[in-house]
Amino acid sequence: MQKRGCINTKSEASNEMVSVWLAGSRYFLKSGVQCANRRRLCFSRRRCIRLLRTSRSATHRYLKIFKELLSRLMEFYDVTVMNTYNKTSSNFLLHISLCEYASFCIATRMVRKSRQNSSVVESAIETSASENSFFKDCLEVVAKELAATRGADYHLVHCMALALARSGSVSYRPSILATLALALLNEVFPLQHVYDKILKFPEENRASLHDEIKDHLSSFLFKEAGAITAVFCNQYAHANEDSRSPVESLVWDYCQSVYSWHRQATLLLKGQGHYQLISDMEKIAESAFLMIVVFALGVTKHRLDTRIDQDTHLQISVKILVSLSCMEYFRRMRLPEYMDTIRAVIVSVQENESACATFIESMPSYHHLITYDGSSNQPEMEHPWSTDEVQTARVVFFMRVIPTCVDRLHASVFRNAVAPVMFLYMGHPNAKVARCAHSVFAAFVTSGKDLDQDERDLLKEQLVFYYIQRSLEGYPRITPFEGMASGVAALVRNLPAGSPSTFYCVSSLIQKATSLCNAVDDLEIDLWKSWEGELEPPKKVLDLLLRLLSLVDIQVLPHLMKLLAQLIVQLPSNGQNALLNQLYQQIADSDDVIRKPALVSWVQSLSYLCSQGTDRKRPELVGESASASTTGTISLNRISARL
Repeated sequence: MQKRGCINTKSEASNEMVSVWLAGSRYFLKSGVQCANRRRLCFSRRRCIRLLRTSRSATHRYLKIFKELLSRLMEFYDVTVMNTYNKTSSNFLLHISLCEYASFCIATRMVRKSRQNSSVVESAIETSASENSFFKDCLEVVAKELAATRGADYHLVHCMALALARSGSVSYRPSILATLALALLNEVFPLQHVYDKILKFPEENRASLHDEIKDHLSSFLFKEAGAITAVFCNQYAHANEDSRSPVESLVWDYCQSVYSWHRQATLLLKGQGHYQLISDMEKIAESAFLMIVVFALGVTKHRLDTRIDQDTHLQISVKILVSLSCMEYFRRMRLPEYMDTIRAVIVSVQENESACATFIESMPSYHHLITYDGSSNQPEMEHPWSTDEVQTARVVFFMRVIPTCVDRLHASVFRNAVAPVMFLYMGHPNAKVARCAHSVFAAFVTSGKDLDQDERDLLKEQLVFYYIQRSLEGYPRITPFEGMASGVAALVRNLPAGSPSTFYCVSSLIQKATSLCNAVDDLEIDLWKSWEGELEPPKKVLDLLLRLLSLVDIQVLPHLMKLLAQLIVQLPSNGQNALLNQLYQQIADSDDVIRKPALVSWVQSLSYLCSQGTDRKRPELVGESASASTTGTISLNRISARL
């Protein structure tokens, strides 16, 4: 890419010379002299364009002079160009392809004409049909030049993009499609340029960069991003397969680059406290995301059909998913186009084992998530993964897609690529992120009915032990109860009857509930009556255990009833009464004719133990034995009568 500087890089004397030269040219053009001084005008044009090409960050005073100077130059240029065209148009087209500055003038003239006549419906250029066709042919010549140099002349790219966006319907040309792609990725959304400045010069003052970003956000080019994107997608819709593939690769690579470099740039800027700079930088990225979504939707409409083979269809679908995952952090609103794109590609991916594996293996690995590899200026170091919002957004995208294709995912792929990341993000401080990780576990435990069923069942058994350990060690501080409850319910429903993993799950939940209850003062009578405040976390675990009475298989049920009874009899009488009443209601509403008789007998026995077992309670409860015995007897009579 051409080096980008500003007109005041040499010295103050140089600035003064530039100002004097511009003022002189301006006066010369206002004098009304036309053809008599053609050679001087051409010289002024060359000097003006050369200076403009090296003045990306020029002051507003200079830019205003440039605007007026170019406007007068183009008036002269219109006359000479059209006179030449009327004589020998083909020779002129050949001539401008060889002229050093003709490309810039052609593009600038198109912008000026299109801006003057932007209200015209049928054509943005209110001229004769021959002139309209002529300048569009000229644009094609310029586009070929830009495509060959990959947009090295960024001022020319600016003019071309604006001219094409405002010139009405332009027939498809491969060079125009390539030029628009370069314009969008390099100039309209110049994130790579911003990241380069941040990461290559980490100690540099950020004020000038911030000013450059704010100027770009208010620029005419950025405000026309939607119109340029529309022309770009229209060109893509009419392109052939050979032209589409390179453009798609440019866009997908752009997404990967933005993800990688934005993570590094934001980490560096946050350390320096430049939060407003990050915010303005992300405004460009958010607009780039919208462009990516619109383009991806166009790809699904024009490429994912019966005309292409299945392998190409799957490759494109996977690339779209991976690219959207890279840009997920910048999705700040609900877009119908976004959901339509996801639905269009996920249907084919979730039905193919190879495509599923390819997509999942593109997810950042566990080592990559916890280790910051940095840029060339920064060493590898431990990475605060839970605070990396860009990375987290991408991982969450994967975890939302995985449940839709987990049935087609081989057990070994899940073990190596998904499980480590899943367990890591179960400990994420954001409850929504952690719930996504629990949903992945629940989806895997529920999956099955494939060729590797034995291997999958074995992996399920193995993962349950660490899942329960990981979930309970973070509860209630980190682990969201809803996520853990969904995982537990899934495993007790889908593991084989009498599974050791289910026994371990029940025992661990009982231990956790016991430890949480023991941490609460038994003398807080109001708390034990309502199970609120400090007792809310253990109450949720107990509710889950009571729910498991109707979910676990018959082989595990006696073990659960025994441990649950041991826990309940150790609670203060107010807590016992609340749980016994809840048990009564749950059993009364049950229509399970196999479990209900056993549960009725169990609750009756438990009620009796609660009423008679005050002498076996903890020492601090002995002083309340009289009142507890009376309350227990009343509770026993009430519950027995109801049963």
